[in-house]
Amino acid sequence: MHRNFGTVAAVLLVVMTVAAAGRQGFAQTATSSPKSTTIPKNIVADLDVVYAEVDGRKLHLDLFRPAADAPPPILVVVHGGGWLKGDKEKFRALSLRFAERGYATAAVEYRLGGEARFPAAIRDCNAAVAFLRHSAERYGLDATRLAAVGGSAGGHLVGLMAAGDDEPRLRHPGIMDDVSTHLDAAVIMAGPLQMLTGSVAQRSKSDPENSNAVNWIGGDVDQNRDLYQLADAHQKIDATMPPTLFICGSLDSPDRNEATREKMRSLGRPVELIVHPDAKHGHWNRPEWILRVVDDIDGFLSRHGVAPR
Repeated sequence: MHRNFGTVAAVLLVVMTVAAAGRQGFAQTATSSPKSTTIPKNIVADLDVVYAEVDGRKLHLDLFRPAADAPPPILVVVHGGGWLKGDKEKFRALSLRFAERGYATAAVEYRLGGEARFPAAIRDCNAAVAFLRHSAERYGLDATRLAAVGGSAGGHLVGLMAAGDDEPRLRHPGIMDDVSTHLDAAVIMAGPLQMLTGSVAQRSKSDPENSNAVNWIGGDVDQNRDLYQLADAHQKIDATMPPTLFICGSLDSPDRNEATREKMRSLGRPVELIVHPDAKHGHWNRPEWILRVVDDIDGFLSRHGVAPR
């Protein structure tokens, strides 16, 4: 289906900017330079918080929150890197810009493919959500408003968190498995959601030596069909899918996940797409784009009741 992505992006940006501007109590521009990873004085930082221990391996997150009286909503930040690279510091600038807007942001460490193959990473991310919800009172957070944002492979993980929250195989057995990991909203920045079909599956067979999925899951889609199906967020989408925002650069692949958006629309689930003009893959970490990305996500979360009040 042909779509005018530039028009869609412009319309959504106007709507979100107006919505964000109407909210009182938090500045609409960052108080630091966009790419700065220096922790501002008005932000409380808890670094390397252990959120779970799996087989003797401690897993950590960095929690940033405003020094304010009202409990802030929680925004889980999941870094990218093709499931094989990256760390929780990779999206720190983005995490701090959201904390300056009044969110409690949790940048999550998860095990990469070289350490533990799928489903370890998604289980780690869900354990982090359970920890945050369970520990909300301790850190002064609002557990009733919890969203997640991820870029590239992190976007896939956020999509899988959102669509597969009722799939027990995506959670660590016995680790706070009585605590809900349901997201109230999800933001997917250029992450693939189809794994059993689509470009990820095709590349696993056509170019296995350079396929991140082959290295992360183990084998191509024909050799390990059950795990590719388990990793497929698109197939798991149903009427409980939370409101979801897709962000992509026009120089990336704006039509990525159109099948998922159509599926969500057919189920009556809130879904939006913003295409940033002349932006490449990973632009959300570029200094010239960070504030625009934060503006768009903040507006989306505001309209769906997950933003600071």
